[in-house]
Amino acid sequence: MGDTYFRTTNYHFTDLDPQAQDAYAGSLAEQARANAACLRFDVLRKDQPPGHWVLHESWRDAQSCKDFHASAPAQTLQKARVEQHLNHPSPQAGTDKPAAARPACKKSKWDPYVWISIAMCIGVMGTALASPLYPLYQDRWDLNASHITQLYVAYMAAGLTGLLFLGRLSDMKGFMPVLRTGLILVTSGVTLSAFAWDVGSFLFSRIMIGMASSMIVTSASIGLGQFNRGGDVQRAAATTSLMLAFGFGLGPVVGGLIAQWVPNPLFSSYIPSMALGVLAIYALFQIRPIASKQPVPQKTNWRTWMPRLTLPATHLRRPYLIGCLSACCAFAMFSLFASLAPSFMAQMVPWHGPATSGFSIGIILFLSSGFQLLIRRWPAKRSVIVGLLSFTLACIALLINLWASSSLLFILCVLLTAFGHGLCMYGGMSIVQRVSPPHQRAGLTSTYLITGYLGAILPILGLGWLADHLGLDQGLMIFCSLIATAALTVAVIAYLTPVLQKPAST
Repeated sequence: MGDTYFRTTNYHFTDLDPQAQDAYAGSLAEQARANAACLRFDVLRKDQPPGHWVLHESWRDAQSCKDFHASAPAQTLQKARVEQHLNHPSPQAGTDKPAAARPACKKSKWDPYVWISIAMCIGVMGTALASPLYPLYQDRWDLNASHITQLYVAYMAAGLTGLLFLGRLSDMKGFMPVLRTGLILVTSGVTLSAFAWDVGSFLFSRIMIGMASSMIVTSASIGLGQFNRGGDVQRAAATTSLMLAFGFGLGPVVGGLIAQWVPNPLFSSYIPSMALGVLAIYALFQIRPIASKQPVPQKTNWRTWMPRLTLPATHLRRPYLIGCLSACCAFAMFSLFASLAPSFMAQMVPWHGPATSGFSIGIILFLSSGFQLLIRRWPAKRSVIVGLLSFTLACIALLINLWASSSLLFILCVLLTAFGHGLCMYGGMSIVQRVSPPHQRAGLTSTYLITGYLGAILPILGLGWLADHLGLDQGLMIFCSLIATAALTVAVIAYLTPVLQKPAST
């Protein structure tokens, strides 16, 4: 079997009106993507001159590409052909010679895929860094529990606001400017946190970080898809979910360890994130985006910035919503254990302080990252179903543990939750990558994350209300029963949903 084959070709339609051009391009793209050998087939209209289009395609081998373009449906396309550009032109420019490498920027020591992954990890690391430091802030500024809740809600509200208002920004402006801006903003927010002099300044820094986190996650996921080798959708999805889990886990662990043993913890804990942020910003400015994949500039007005949830084509909505709901369950279960784990850790180990608190928060996400590496070759459908069933079992085990009070049973609950979290985040992101055409990828990623954020906020607020009115045990019983029922229901629906055969595009 030959090397993966890429090419870019320009076309000028003179015999079809604009509406007919759109219909023909859409029909041809559907036929190409139905071919098992097709990895990518994007037909994009050029603004100027009228009637000009560009085709970006990749195939498993050059012969499959030739066979498709020799077929009857492609003959109209062949008549309109202007010129062809191979990604790595040989001295015989224009020949159909395989190109083994992906379409990318000029080679340099700054590998785009690696640095975009690192930038995502560093960005989300800064968002979770403050979690084990809240008790220290309480002592310094004489805060009560409601103030800590307000700080958490402000951060999450800023993240949701960013997803609602700025979620489609990468589709309009390109992922790289948004990713650079997000990383600069989160590094600035972390720096402000280190120098925070009162609650107001710290609250403002958390709002900056929450807004930046939404920009980083959406833009970086698009960047990983663009610089991904060979159009492997699962690889980009696996990297995205892995970097999210690892980065969110790394923040509280690093912050907690430094705060435990290094002087001036409310400043020194932020130093690694600030230094890494500066390095990642510098690296991103060394990367040149792929020109052929940058969006056509769009005119914007006030309606462009109004909050809006993006949904895929009608026939793709059911699997997409399953992916969103699996992320919602994953965020809800993690938030539950992140709030319960410190109290259980206090009973199981003799150590206390920021390091213990940070480790108790990070352990689930580290385990989630490890499980994602183990199952990275699994199909998305299997990952989602098994992950949701793991959540159901974790909830049942936690209900039993309300009476058993067993440390071993709690550890089993943590393992099941981490396993389910890893599988659902990986499977959900895989679905998003598969159903997202290039012009909607940022919007669909934002909607996916909005669903996850709601899963992190609403169930925990509900649990807090139930605990205040009915007691913690009764609240946990109701919470676990609802989450187990929801996870099992979504798993059954996922099992009955047909498998997605091909990505929408890459």
